[in-house]
Amino acid sequence: MALTELAIKHLKPREKLYRVTDSHGLCLEVSPTGSKLWRYRFYHLGKPQMTALGKYPIVGLAQARKLRDDARAILETGKHPTNHKRAEKLRRAIEGQNTFRHVSLLWMESMQKGLNEKYKTQNMEKLERLVFPSIGALPITEITIPDVVRVIDRIASKGTIDTAKRVKQVIGQIFRYATTRGLCTHNPASDLRGILPSREKEHHASLPLDELPTLLQAIEAREPDFSKYAMQLLALTFVRTGELIGAKWNEIDWEREEWHIPKERMKMKRPHVVPLSRQSLDILRELRTLTGDREHIFHSPASKSKHISNGTVLMALRRMGYAGKMTGHGWRSIASSILYEKNYKPEAIEAQLAHSDQNETRSAYNYKATYMLERKKMMQDYADILDKMRKEQNNITSIGRLKKSE
Repeated sequence: MALTELAIKHLKPREKLYRVTDSHGLCLEVSPTGSKLWRYRFYHLGKPQMTALGKYPIVGLAQARKLRDDARAILETGKHPTNHKRAEKLRRAIEGQNTFRHVSLLWMESMQKGLNEKYKTQNMEKLERLVFPSIGALPITEITIPDVVRVIDRIASKGTIDTAKRVKQVIGQIFRYATTRGLCTHNPASDLRGILPSREKEHHASLPLDELPTLLQAIEAREPDFSKYAMQLLALTFVRTGELIGAKWNEIDWEREEWHIPKERMKMKRPHVVPLSRQSLDILRELRTLTGDREHIFHSPASKSKHISNGTVLMALRRMGYAGKMTGHGWRSIASSILYEKNYKPEAIEAQLAHSDQNETRSAYNYKATYMLERKKMMQDYADILDKMRKEQNNITSIGRLKKSE
């Protein structure tokens, strides 16, 4: 006969433990102390088994019957209810530890050991500021596609499309790390193609060649400071601004007259060699009298171990009246235009610009030797062309006239 709440309340303790049945294997166990415990009796693999469902009255009659029915459903799948319960408890405990933030830190530690510190710091800053406040505390197994979409949309709504794309990429990498290690079964970021608008490629501001002499003269007329030297070396070497401001004295090979930039500081993650013209070497010698005892050529006055910021060059150009007209990166476009006009081999020009090489084998093994003799001559010719432009009195120069005069 099925139990009732009233019948349960009238059950008295006896000298020995006893049980009263409800239905479908559910029973209530009454101990000599008067405590009552729900149990479910069942057969698994032909053997009688029993599992506890909770104490009465914390677990009432209705709840005990539901727990029994849940256990019966598990049993029908061929699983042992008690073992399944333990596995679920362990899973929930693991999920509680494996929040998105926790897994992100594991990914950062194991997958980015070979990447430079600046890149890792930037990734961590974006996660802390843009991602963790929304989904950092959630178990990674419970994060859905809409959760990730909300994070990306929030970033994109502020107009930072490029940042949104980078964050989406990082989230995807974290989920791929988690899936390969059994921490979750699905990567919700893998289904997000097309959620962000595409943007036309933005070109860095670069002056027309006929306005270049005026800029070169304006730079030359500046009082000697880091911004002047930085602009001069950007013009002569046409490296990326970040590669220049992070330059270290131990990268300069004075004997070979070369600047060796390690792969950690290059966009393409390959070492790069810059042949140094006489003009570049003269500037470096001046700088050596100022910062030769420091690690960085353009060391930061605020720290012995840091260099000046990207903004140093942009601010100098802005004060000179070139805001929106010229950037540090613009020298790369200018150099490319001049050198192609001078009929240097495209391979030599692209190698000096440190652009991606489609031939991976050549790129991997010949980065140092590729067209090096031609590049040395090319870099000196280019420095001489800039000198001639700077000395032009009427400030209107054509490459054709330069070629004729030579």
